[in-house]
Amino acid sequence: MSIVLHRFALSHFSEKTRVCLDFKRLDYSVVQHQQGAGQLGLWRLSGQRKVPVIEHDGAVIHDSTAIALHLDHAFPDGPALLPRELRARRAVLELEDRLDAELGPHVPVITFDHIQRDPEVRALSLRALLPSSPVTRAALGLSAVASRPAMWMPSTRARVDAAYAQVRATLAHCVERLADAPYLTGDTPTLADLAAVGLSFNLRYPRSAHLAEPGLAGRGVPELVNDPTLSRFFQWRDEVYARFLK
Repeated sequence: MSIVLHRFALSHFSEKTRVCLDFKRLDYSVVQHQQGAGQLGLWRLSGQRKVPVIEHDGAVIHDSTAIALHLDHAFPDGPALLPRELRARRAVLELEDRLDAELGPHVPVITFDHIQRDPEVRALSLRALLPSSPVTRAALGLSAVASRPAMWMPSTRARVDAAYAQVRATLAHCVERLADAPYLTGDTPTLADLAAVGLSFNLRYPRSAHLAEPGLAGRGVPELVNDPTLSRFFQWRDEVYARFLK
């Protein structure tokens, strides 16, 4: 049975699941939900309001790690997300958990800051999030502009600065790992690599057939993508997309 992926247009955890589906060479379709009212459909489907969610063979699974484990179990003949050897498997899951914890909550903060500061990215992001609601997009765009001064309040700025510091440190750790091997845990790509690729989705939008707004492709957060100490990470991420992903 075909797999259905339920996502938000710019959700990095949804992209983490989508790249797992691509890596395992699985057929799937994408259903896009809008945050807010659109989350009612997710609740009815899965009993909770977060994405990603997949439907597969009568099962409904949410949480990107749970989905990855399900895919490896349900499709053992395709490329493996996790190694079979117990110690190697534990190392991959520990790194994936670290990436979830360090990129998961901080990338959205950086994304919002980027949207606030770049009017072109703001317009394209709103078009991705609300493709059929130009009036609502315009209203939200004006609201974003009006709220921009609040981003410079000391407490808010401290949170944004902490997010940049954490994400920069995590990407630098990935760069250190890539100095010794082609992938984060060795010679073969695993779930840890796909987590790093998917969770950095909003830091520079990939050229992907599944990008909700094609105009976002290649646009990124200047403070990170133009940092020469992190260039290896984004180069490597582009190579993973080109080799394994759609």
